[in-house]
Amino acid sequence: MPKIITMKRSEYDKMCAAELREKYMIEAPEGLSKSDIKSMSDNDILDMDYFLHELEYDLYDNDNSNDKEPDVIYSIIDDSPNYFDDDDFVF
Repeated sequence: MPKIITMKRSEYDKMCAAELREKYMIEAPEGLSKSDIKSMSDNDILDMDYFLHELEYDLYDNDNSNDKEPDVIYSIIDDSPNYFDDDDFVF
């Protein structure tokens, strides 16, 4: 049975960015140096990884027949700022 971890979106993004930064420091993508990777913001690292693996992250790929159960499931709480209320939005 997988372990369920609840965390804020900002904490999850920071954790993922740190893991990806470590990965790309070992083997930087073509055209980037280790110092480029080191100086990138967390959002830049996450965006770069997404675009490098866009086809793998395709949300419409539903062939999960060979997937094994994950060890950890992250439950994400959105902590991004709300710039407007839905009640204030005029249609």
